[in-house]
Amino acid sequence: MKKMVVIIDYVAGEKMRQFQEFEKYGFQIEYVYDHPEIQNHDAFSNMFLQFEKHGPDSLPVNEDMVKAMEDADIVVSHLSAVSSKALRQAKNLDAVCIMRSGVENVDLKTADECGVKIVNIPGRLAVPVSEFTIGMMIAEMKNIARSHNRIRNHNFEVDFVNNSYSWNLAGKAVGLIGCGLVGSRVAKILKAFDAEVLVFDPYLGAEKIREMGCEPVELDELCERSDVISVHYRLTDETKGMIGAEQFAKMKPTCCLINTARAGLVEEQALIDALTQRKIGGAALDVFHQEPLPEGHPFYTLENVTLTAHLAGTSADIFDVSYRMMRDTITSYLESGTWSHVVNMRQG
Repeated sequence: MKKMVVIIDYVAGEKMRQFQEFEKYGFQIEYVYDHPEIQNHDAFSNMFLQFEKHGPDSLPVNEDMVKAMEDADIVVSHLSAVSSKALRQAKNLDAVCIMRSGVENVDLKTADECGVKIVNIPGRLAVPVSEFTIGMMIAEMKNIARSHNRIRNHNFEVDFVNNSYSWNLAGKAVGLIGCGLVGSRVAKILKAFDAEVLVFDPYLGAEKIREMGCEPVELDELCERSDVISVHYRLTDETKGMIGAEQFAKMKPTCCLINTARAGLVEEQALIDALTQRKIGGAALDVFHQEPLPEGHPFYTLENVTLTAHLAGTSADIFDVSYRMMRDTITSYLESGTWSHVVNMRQG
């Protein structure tokens, strides 16, 4: 009998037990609780950011997970880190299935060394993040959040710092840095708003960008021409800090930066300087280098920034979407013998 280990985390909780349906394929299902001491969202966020920034081995090893994985064939993780120790001690492990598009949960080099495939579900957040991104653009440019905060304090004044450049999206140039599953949906929505869409994505290719009705440009040109810039890259060693002082210096003083991707793509101090010194018009941020923001952080007092608490990928049915996608991926493998969406180098 084959064995599947399913890791129960703070966010998904007992919903992970839906994987019991794979018993019909002859699997023994073993459930492991990941860090049961995590009892609130702040504690979970701190743990999540820790392994996203520094890798899964920066967290204490879950010995129960290590033991359960020793004879596992498939491991399913939602938002839990899988340690390199667990990978190395697993004798029969074929694949670790990560229920997200990011795979920071696992050290890919170790997985390659152990001959373990890392399987993800790309695009699970494409719809909520793309919709949220458009919402952030409008909220920042139209002062929606600022007006809400004022009215809650019985203040109906409409004099905002960006009154002279509170643009419509129609007719304005919106630059997308990265145009994958999320960015391409953002581009499609922007076209419906009659915006001019500029795209920097060397991995996509100029012809493909033109087929989408967008204009391919280099990063410098995008920074110079855009009225709004939205970031949609993955965070890697190559993309870390790709938006810094040099890029802000090229932007219009009325340009608005949107980041619903990863905080590390933007140099934080360079962004603070750009906002404080009005080198750019404003920003809307859903991700931060430290979450929650520490006391006294400049973002709390800046008038030209809209902040949300890492909500872009949130929707009431997101776990159900993730579960269906991973269920279908595993089922396809069991019926065909071939994994789809293998992200590490050991393909096949």
